[in-house]
Amino acid sequence: MKARNIILLRCLACFAIALAYFFLSYTPLQTELHLRPEWTRDILKTPDQIASENILPFRLGNKGGYFTHSGKIVSVVDIPYKAVFSKNFYSLYSQDSQEISVQSPYGQTLCKIKAAGFPFIQQDRIFLFEPGGSAFAFVNKSSGNLEAEWEAAAPITAFNSSENGSVAGYADGQLLVFDKYGRKKIEVFPGGSDYPVILGADISDSGKMFACVCGLDPQRFVLYRDEVNYEKIIYHEFLKVNLTRQAKVHFSDNERYVYFDSIDALGVVDTKSGEAKRVPLSGTILDIQESPVDQSVFVLSRYAKKYYTITILEKWTEKAGQFSFEADSAFILADGNTLFVGRDNKISRLSISKS
Repeated sequence: MKARNIILLRCLACFAIALAYFFLSYTPLQTELHLRPEWTRDILKTPDQIASENILPFRLGNKGGYFTHSGKIVSVVDIPYKAVFSKNFYSLYSQDSQEISVQSPYGQTLCKIKAAGFPFIQQDRIFLFEPGGSAFAFVNKSSGNLEAEWEAAAPITAFNSSENGSVAGYADGQLLVFDKYGRKKIEVFPGGSDYPVILGADISDSGKMFACVCGLDPQRFVLYRDEVNYEKIIYHEFLKVNLTRQAKVHFSDNERYVYFDSIDALGVVDTKSGEAKRVPLSGTILDIQESPVDQSVFVLSRYAKKYYTITILEKWTEKAGQFSFEADSAFILADGNTLFVGRDNKISRLSISKS
């Protein structure tokens, strides 16, 4: 009986120790971001009939067009020289175009720009870069007329727009900010370098913040806030190595973060706290796309012309993983909980989830 009690006590003690260890050492399992392939389509196949669902643009090599979430290829056009596509419009143009047509995704002519130059389209915003490289114009999307024109002494080296403004950078270091109607709001020279060229710039959706990568020897990243009566620098950083090419600059949709291209890294700045970090990646940053699923961000970069990498961030700034592939051309496009990846003549849909 005594031996039996001792064995029972020992078993209870072991159980109690195991239970205590479980509760003391337990931590919830971390959820992970998942990309699940759903379909792949060939853009070279005969396009489907006009679809009633929303359409998205693509550009792969010398072809461009539109497709749907369900995988229908709605239209494909050959690009003889140059082209620009957005969700709303596209335009094909040549080096000596004297009149430029702007088409709907289904190929109808919406307006004609009766001027020479190179069109630039973002969503429903149309701009024309004029011959010579130092002037551009805001284009009326209904009539094709030039509504506002700006010319500078130096060539344009960076340009971007948002719903409420646009920003242009020049080879002499000048940075101009415009409202959505094409009226100049701000003129700054970030300076601080032997060679003051603007290599990349962007403006936030509200138009209240703008940023640029500028200068050589040394090179800087500068983030500004428009305080109505003056421009306030809310963050600046000297970069350790000069980029000698155009640099991607991108504000997140909620304006909380701004991303910029740096040597072997993606720079990230918190626009509220002013804190900065580096996310290691190789190559030139081509595009940055966002999804609301776990505040995920997808960065497409290219190394040595045909090696592409998609780097995945969660919670805006934390690197969650990456994958690479080889291709002659590629694109990414995020829409809701879906990431579309284009590679040569194929487009694939991947669903984004957290579990």
